[in-house]
Amino acid sequence: MSNNDVSEKIKALDTPDMHQTFLRSQWEEFAAFGWASFLKEGRGAIVINLKRASFDASGLQMPAFYVAEGSQSLARQGGWPSEEIAQVVSEYDPELEVVFLVWRLDDEMIHYIAMDEITPRLSYEAKQAGSKK
Repeated sequence: MSNNDVSEKIKALDTPDMHQTFLRSQWEEFAAFGWASFLKEGRGAIVINLKRASFDASGLQMPAFYVAEGSQSLARQGGWPSEEIAQVVSEYDPELEVVFLVWRLDDEMIHYIAMDEITPRLSYEAKQAGSKK
C-alpha cells in the first residue's frame, strides 16, 4: 500500500461517525485500559492519536495513551485542550464511563464520553480473570 493510499484511508477515518465506530469496536480493551489507568493514575482521558495512525499487516494501528488529571504529561501539554474537556474529566464516572480525546489530523481534539453494558470495571476484571488462566 502506498503512502498516499495509507494517508487517504486514515483521512477517511477522521470523522465523528468513524471515531465512534472505532471506539465501539475496541470498547472492551479501551474500557479495561481506562479503568486500570484510573486505578493507577486517577481521573483522566484516553487519547487516540489519528496523526500517528498507520496500517500494517495486522491492520490499523492507532496509538492510544492515558493522560491523568494533574500529571506531568498533562502539564507538558499545557492542560486540557478546553474548559469543556476539563469539566468532563472532572465529572465523569470512571466505573461506568470512559473519556476519549481524539487527536484529529487537523490538530483539533474532539472528545467523547462513552459507556456500555460492559463497564470499564467489568472489562478490567474480565481481562484480569482471563490472564490468570
